[in-house]
Amino acid sequence: MAIDNDNGPAGAEPKSLKPALIAELTWAKLYTKTMHQDLVAIATAITRNRPSTFGPAMKKNAEQLHDQLQDANRTVDLLSDQAGIRPLPVKK
Repeated sequence: MAIDNDNGPAGAEPKSLKPALIAELTWAKLYTKTMHQDLVAIATAITRNRPSTFGPAMKKNAEQLHDQLQDANRTVDLLSDQAGIRPLPVKK
């Protein structure tokens, strides 16, 4: 068995990894909850047709957000696979 001086046996997880992982996932959950609330407010403002909020820059930023969220969704899929679970289906 190979020994990694920093982490013990090769392939073993350091004891501090689990709390750090849980902290990161908790932060992500809180962050996405807040982001969802902000996105609802933005969509509501656009629905109410406030012309000052429209423009090419806003469209570009919305497209960038779309791409970033697709990347985040792929990351969640990877984490789900690594945790041995299937993500919940998206409710429509």
